[in-house]
This record gives sequence, C-alpha cells and structure tokens, in this order.
Amino acid sequence: MKQFYLLQLLLTISIQSQAETNPINVVDLNFRMSAMTTHELAYGFAEGDKIIINYSEERGKKLKKFKVLEYKGSNIFSDFNVVNIDNKEITIKKTGIYIFKFESTSLARRICKFRIDRIPVSEELAYFNTTVKQRTLTDTTYTVRQARYVKSEAYQVKKITENQHFYVNSGSNAYFKGGKSRVALPFNLPVNTVKWYYTVSAFRDNNIIESTSSQINLVSDLSRLIDNSGSLGFAIDQLANPPGADYCDVYLLDHANLNLFLNKNNFSHYSIGTRENIIAANVEVGNSFSQQIYLGIKNPDTTYGINVLVSIAAIVLEQEFDVREIKTPHVTHTKELYLEN
Repeated sequence: MKQFYLLQLLLTISIQSQAETNPINVVDLNFRMSAMTTHELAYGFAEGDKIIINYSEERGKKLKKFKVLEYKGSNIFSDFNVVNIDNKEITIKKTGIYIFKFESTSLARRICKFRIDRIPVSEELAYFNTTVKQRTLTDTTYTVRQARYVKSEAYQVKKITENQHFYVNSGSNAYFKGGKSRVALPFNLPVNTVKWYYTVSAFRDNNIIESTSSQINLVSDLSRLIDNSGSLGFAIDQLANPPGADYCDVYLLDHANLNLFLNKNNFSHYSIGTRENIIAANVEVGNSFSQQIYLGIKNPDTTYGINVLVSIAAIVLEQEFDVREIKTPHVTHTKELYLEN
C-alpha cells in the first residue's frame, strides 16, 4: 500500500514538473506597422503564469517603445528602442487581461514577429483560456429639469366696454352747429385673447337708448354659448340680434389712421372688423391686437344725428400653470474586454 501512495505522489510531481517546464504557446504571429502608429494585442493570463516574450523586426529596425500593461491597470514592463526581445520572462501576479503595446515613431513601416509562451503554475491551469473577447456595455443616466406646463385651461369672456353711448352729429350739423360727425372708441384687448366681438345699435331717437341698453348683454350671451358648447365652435348668428333703426358706419382702425379718420382725410382700416351702412350688428373679429386699437364711428347721414350703443367683449384663454420634473435619458455605449474563464 505504501508503495502505491509513493508511486502516485511521484506521478503527481512528474505531471506538475512537466506542466511547469513545458511552455504552452499563446501566440506566434507576424504583423505590419504603418509609419508612426501604435499596435496593441491583448491576452489573458492566470495568476502565477510565467510568460516568455520574443520579438524581432524583420530588417532589424528599431521599435520606439514596447510595453506590457494590465488592462485598466499599471505598466508591468517597458523597453525602448527595441530591435529584439529574447525570452523575456514575466511572472503574472494576478489573473486578468494584459495588453502588449508596440509604438513606432518612424516614417518607415515595421514588419514585426511576435511570440508569447506561457508556463502555468499548476496542471489545473494548463487549459486556461487566454483568448480576450470584446463586448459593448450600455449605461443609461438621467438628467432632471423643472418644466412649466399647462395644468388646466378654459375660455373666459372679458368685458372691454358695455353699452357705451355716443351721439354722432350729421355732417351738415357738425359743420354749421358744431359737434362731431365722427367719433372713436379706443380700447386694448386682454392678453391671450383668441377672438373678440362688438355689437352696434344705432337710433336717431335718444329716448330709445335706455330701453335698448337693457336688451344688450354681450358678455352674458357669449358666456352662455361657451358654457353650452364647451368650445368656441358656436356661430355668430347664435348671438341675439341687437335692435337698431338708423344707419352708421363702423371702422376698425390702428393709431396711425385714427387722426386721418377723425379729420376726414383718406385713411386705411381693417376690413375684418369694419361694417358700413348698418343699423345694428354683431361683429366677430378673429385677429388679436397687442397695441391699442379703435372703433371709428361715422354718421353717413348729412341731416340727422344718431345715437350709437357699442359693447365690446373678448374671449380669453385662461391657463393655469404648474411645474413638473422631466427626466431625459442619456445612453452611453462602452466597449470592454473580458475573459470567459
């Protein structure tokens, strides 16, 4: 029995000795380096491996620098102005990937021969896989910012002016007796106006004005239509028609044309909000104006003065704002070397 154990021990020692003395070839290759370039090779080794490096250049030309580095680690060997490396031995201190870096600063190409052999520290490591593979790692990070957003919104009717009364004299009376045959109503629209309306009623008889005024409520009529539809999809003919009996002209003016209109000179006006030869009207204007604008009222009658009632209302988009966090993803792709052991 003792002889059997002794034989087994000797056999084990013989195998370990053979593993430690017979080098295993890792790579034996030729490669070319273009002028002023760097070439890298990567292989994996186990802790305790003894590696044997041989290098030569076909025409005996110098290589500026040769290095052996741990992958993502420190430099473990360097040589400069290299022509040959003969059986350089390096003992691997920890299992991992090692980079063999060749650097040429010459304007001439290099034809290199390179060989690595390894002597494993034990029989179990004889079949250690030295092949290095590459994979792509994906990482996602996020940046967070505060963003303002519309929490809710609704249409509201805003009163600009309500049943404002103007007396507009006739042309002849204005000339001979004084007074004005043209007047103007200045107004500004609220911020976020989406459309606005005005009503006009004209009468010669001043006594009718008070009773007519009680019949016209533009803000109330518009509010009712919005509440019923929930939108601005209603038609202007759904508004109650204002009463009227005598003719007037109404022009939508900007400031540059206001005095031209009042002084009876040639003037320009916005056709979208202008109505001529009307006794009463509901007028819808889709354009919103940021500057002050004017309704110019003209009496076209040369003999009789008229009383004019004007109401103006705007539909405004009321918005409630809040703040929320917005996460923006940033994806990065990183290439990584790895071993399959």
